[in-house]
Amino acid sequence: MTGDSAEWRQVAETALMIGNVRYRDTTRTLSSNQLTFYGARDEAVATGDVRLVRTANGATLEGPRVSFTRTPFAGARTVATGRPRMTLPATRGGGGGPETVVDADLAEFVGESEAAARGNVEMTRGDITATAERAQFSEAAARAVMYDSAVIRGQGFDLAGDSIVAGFELGELRSIHAFEEATASGEGFRLAADQIRARLTADQVDVIWAFGQGRSLASSSEFTLAGDSIEFAFREGAADSVSAIGTAAAEQMAPGPSAPAVVSGDPPSAADTATAPAGPPGGPGGLAEPALGLNPAASWIAGDTVRAWFEPDPSGPTEGPAAESGSTGNARIKRLRALGDARSFFAAVRDTARSAEASRNYLLGSTIQIDFEAGEPEQLTGTDAIGVYLEPAEEGDSG
Repeated sequence: MTGDSAEWRQVAETALMIGNVRYRDTTRTLSSNQLTFYGARDEAVATGDVRLVRTANGATLEGPRVSFTRTPFAGARTVATGRPRMTLPATRGGGGGPETVVDADLAEFVGESEAAARGNVEMTRGDITATAERAQFSEAAARAVMYDSAVIRGQGFDLAGDSIVAGFELGELRSIHAFEEATASGEGFRLAADQIRARLTADQVDVIWAFGQGRSLASSSEFTLAGDSIEFAFREGAADSVSAIGTAAAEQMAPGPSAPAVVSGDPPSAADTATAPAGPPGGPGGLAEPALGLNPAASWIAGDTVRAWFEPDPSGPTEGPAAESGSTGNARIKRLRALGDARSFFAAVRDTARSAEASRNYLLGSTIQIDFEAGEPEQLTGTDAIGVYLEPAEEGDSG
């Protein structure tokens, strides 16, 4: 320990260093305005512009007050208070990815490779930010765990849950796993489930899985989707396909006041859906099961598995951040397919001028596929299929 001035109190076994303090031992270096060393309990308390560096991996603590036990044994604690900043390198030595900067009411180093933060935790790592009430970091396990209303935001996605586990490989963020009432959202989609897991490459989402107890629900500007589990696949940051597995269903959302009612619980009867007004979503994350009604505005497909493919929408943004990033957040539906106990109630292609109203085709089969052109149904096909074609009649028609 060095400083501009020093004081030693023999009886209390206390050393006081004041002004341009420098401290070094086998596990850390420190600079501060003042440092008090309590020999009886082997503890040092530094105050005033404190900067502590963990020599093993270069992690730092900066704040108005830092205290630590000097003896370098496993489990020794270094605690910073007064809204300190903690900086954690991606890997030992600082290579392999961006560092993680953590601001919290309290930050702590434990042993040689563990760290924790509590109270209004805010994290930044490159383009990714996160908030939580508590967080723990383990260099040995290559992961970070956030608790209590945890949220992670990245390029084109937000992921939230009661707790979140972030996993790293060679310093790169590779996975995010949200637990309990998990939600995810991005350009053009929302997702809610008991658990949501995302796989990333270069801090960009490749795949998102939704699963766990209860139903997994998803929505876009055009569709709602439900299943026991859901998988979103992305290409260059934009949704490429989505699959719902287990009693799956997808419903096309009709624009304007003719949109079908969206309610939670058991699917309503045809009589109910013909007259029921649209109600507020009541499912996880504010989403709801597709209604699968038979009112004239309804369009849906269901089966053991339902998969949708998307394509870029040429009418999407041509200027601004979304266009500059190559985003296709306004992606439109290209194809819908149901497998296993498949059924659908959808707009049908017809060649008649009998009515300006849309026709409907109710179809049952082992597989059903609907192909779209410019976001509108163009062709409906089925395997082992049987169905009913519903042609609307003008008022007064007797046919």
